[in-house]
Amino acid sequence: MNRYRKILKEVLEKEGEDRERKIEYLMPRLCGLVDDAPYISALDNGVAALTALYILCTSHNINTVDHYQDIKTRLMRLIDHLQDNMLQKFPSQEPMEGN
Repeated sequence: MNRYRKILKEVLEKEGEDRERKIEYLMPRLCGLVDDAPYISALDNGVAALTALYILCTSHNINTVDHYQDIKTRLMRLIDHLQDNMLQKFPSQEPMEGN
């Protein structure tokens, strides 16, 4: 779980608006780490990114809300995909919550 610390370090070694630019620069890579990695790594990478974005927002007053939402959406799609794969093998006998 130290991956989030690496993201924090990369951003926090910058000053002021350079921090926001660094986050913008990192986002395509962070998105790729969720979208393109094997599912276990993608889950781990996504959680690390969410953790870092949360800390940057709440502890360092950097507006990361849109970036957080982007990563969260990607993770939710992955989680839904994994669940769909499971349900193909073992269909639920009970109605799924939220469906």
